Amino acid sequence: MLSEKSLESLKKNKLKVTRNRIAVLDLLKSSDKPMTHSDIMEGLSKEGHWDRVTIYRTLSEFAEKQIVQIIHSDERLTYFELKDDPPEHGHLICDSCGKLYCLKDEMFHLRLEGNLKSFQIKRIEIFIRGLCRSCQ
Repeated sequence: MLSEKSLESLKKNKLKVTRNRIAVLDLLKSSDKPMTHSDIMEGLSKEGHWDRVTIYRTLSEFAEKQIVQIIHSDERLTYFELKDDPPEHGHLICDSCGKLYCLKDEMFHLRLEGNLKSFQIKRIEIFIRGLCRSCQ
């Protein structure tokens, strides 16, 4: 599936349009939460055979070009999500299963005041830990 947004994103970042890149971008866009490399491989496996190393390199290129954001959890898992989709936001982490969920705008709002107004923020990392609905 070739989405216009994925195609634009690759061209804007001067990356060659390949089947792997389009598939990874489309999968990340369709996900409602950050994904690990394993999650991505599992999502792509429905469409055929994918090389793990090629997908990892694709994710690394996307991170370098700031197309995706890398999130490291305490469980030594690396998650990937599209940058600014939604804009800077926090995450919920389940202490039992280790799954990571995005905090949606209606659940969380950060207001910058005082010294923070004059501070150029490059990234916000907020993690709220607890138990997801499945683990309660």
